[in-house]
Amino acid sequence: MDAKETSSSCNHPSWQSPDGSFIKTILEKGSGVDKPKECSICKIFVDPLSISSADSCTIKGFSYPTGCWFQAELGEGETPLDCLVDQCLETMLSGEVCQVETAKGMKFKLRMASFENGKEPWEIDTNEKIQRAMRDHEKGGKAYREGCIEVAERRYSRALRLLACIPEEAVKERITLLANLAACDLKMGRMSEADKRCSRVLEKEPGYVKALYRRGMARAGMSDWKGARKDFEALLRLDPANKEAQRELIKAREGEKKEQLKISKALGKMFI
Repeated sequence: MDAKETSSSCNHPSWQSPDGSFIKTILEKGSGVDKPKECSICKIFVDPLSISSADSCTIKGFSYPTGCWFQAELGEGETPLDCLVDQCLETMLSGEVCQVETAKGMKFKLRMASFENGKEPWEIDTNEKIQRAMRDHEKGGKAYREGCIEVAERRYSRALRLLACIPEEAVKERITLLANLAACDLKMGRMSEADKRCSRVLEKEPGYVKALYRRGMARAGMSDWKGARKDFEALLRLDPANKEAQRELIKAREGEKKEQLKISKALGKMFI
């Protein structure tokens, strides 16, 4: 995981994560050159600094234990704060101690005593890949329904990577995961990414109703009213009773009319 170097106090080097979700300040340097990868087993200690008591229990926001040493499989975090721990672990060396400050102001100290690397995807047999991918898909769905979009996105992405080299039997599952990632994009306000992912799904499966709806929503979010209208109309040809698509189609048509009116007015002024 790449990191961006920032200024720090007390001569401790600091880095900001590429997505801006946290700043890591190294308090004690680790040793060696290797860093944990996905599925590595890490021996860690999480110490929440902005919460007064951390007595060997799970602090609200973490599913990982706090205030005690434990073994965590990197990538298995269940909450957004767990995901930040996982992201930070990907940048750490054995023996490293750092302080992490999240974009929302939460602070915690993270120690990593050691780690053992898990299997690389190419080292895992096909059946195990499928089982792991299905588990990540299921847990991603649970996280999405609970509103933990970052966790869901991480799970769906990992499932997709596991299935990347599996033959035709995994095609439908990959399509579903891409559509689910588009739903995460929408929740995170990444309209362009949602549009692109849905387009990839629809290239493979033109009648995928959820992808049509999500691409329509993404295009509406970018004020591409014509594109949104076409998607909702295509969806309603497949599912005429879809009330959500009916409602969004009305909005798209209204948006398209307003856009055309603005263009007409702008063109009219050119000849005054």
